[in-house]
Amino acid sequence: MDEPIRQSGDLGMKIDDDEGPKLDWAVIKSLMSAQANTSTSLERYLLYVTHDDFDLDRQNVERCISQAIDHHERALEDLKVARELVSDKNN
Repeated sequence: MDEPIRQSGDLGMKIDDDEGPKLDWAVIKSLMSAQANTSTSLERYLLYVTHDDFDLDRQNVERCISQAIDHHERALEDLKVARELVSDKNN
């Protein structure tokens, strides 16, 4: 089982060379992109259900869910990039 990331501010990632800040930024950017894609799904659905301009019949709900799946797939890809950056740096 994967060891959880510690919450004390120390993520357990120690990189001693000049690549540390670049790697950190790349990982942070990937995580931010993943979060943005996840948030977009919720924001879009909230927009649909809170505004009378949108008719949320079954077909539109299915389309919204499909869009959410697409956004989450992009989020997963962003997270995989972050993991690969760290893995490549550790090898």
